[in-house]
Amino acid sequence: MVVGRSRFKTFLILLGAIAFLLIGIWLLFLDNSDIYRKIIGGLTMLFSGAAIPIGIKKLVRNEAALAFNEEYLIIEPASKNKLALPWTEIEAFEVVQIKGTKIIIIKVKDPLEWIQKESNPVKKKLMQFNNNMYKSPFNIASSGLNISHEKLFDLLNEKLVIQESI
Repeated sequence: MVVGRSRFKTFLILLGAIAFLLIGIWLLFLDNSDIYRKIIGGLTMLFSGAAIPIGIKKLVRNEAALAFNEEYLIIEPASKNKLALPWTEIEAFEVVQIKGTKIIIIKVKDPLEWIQKESNPVKKKLMQFNNNMYKSPFNIASSGLNISHEKLFDLLNEKLVIQESI
């Protein structure tokens, strides 16, 4: 089974990034603003500016976000950086809510092993942060997917139960 992205949700996220970029520009170039506002404006421009090309790429390509097969849960299956998690390594799925956004945490048997395998230093730091906060280096935010959070959570748990019974 394959779970794709919602073009509409991706478009809305892209619009949000553009709005933040414009706010950052406004804060940075506001004549009577203090250094604090200029720093906030610059950081806002940096992060939202980096998100815009990623959002455009995801909108244009509209590739699958997740795939399941008998052996793996595959995150970003069409990407060169895809992550194939064997079902045998997944212990459970949990939900956390951060400022209204529900995120599915993928609990794995040995999170430190997965963190050690990561060669990208930025991804490694993010994985360490996730592991410190949520006891797992992996999570899925369903905000840009073409499936509801509840349905995705049910599908993942259903697939995990099937794999455990084999």
